[in-house]
Amino acid sequence: MNRTHLPPPSSNLDEAAIGRRAHAALEATCSELPPDIVFRLRQSRERAIAAAQPRRRLALLPRLAGMAGTLGGGDWLRQNLVSATGVVLLALIAAFASQQSQDERFNESMDIDTALLTDDLPIDAYLDRGFGNWLDSQGER
Repeated sequence: MNRTHLPPPSSNLDEAAIGRRAHAALEATCSELPPDIVFRLRQSRERAIAAAQPRRRLALLPRLAGMAGTLGGGDWLRQNLVSATGVVLLALIAAFASQQSQDERFNESMDIDTALLTDDLPIDAYLDRGFGNWLDSQGER
């Protein structure tokens, strides 16, 4: 196994010096690797460099509330689709709650009507003003 001579570490090495030392160590051991591993490492390095480069944006748009400022990526569509889905779900929940409230009021009205129609008391008694006052005084007790 070949050992290359590396400069001794110093206490005040900067990042570039550390990078050069790491590069020298990797280059020294790279010559001993089989060709298929060297090929796969080169492909991995190229993919990493390609992923690290910033992508070009197609167009800049004015930023509106809840919208991204570019058209050039899947992020714009995904972010707006998620926002739109949230708004639709909130609208559906509000509509469902409103419908439930109306159904409850309708059922209460039906219960009152059913109680009135099945009661032994004549309907005219409910129309009498004194009877309404008597009911109010009974409810306060």
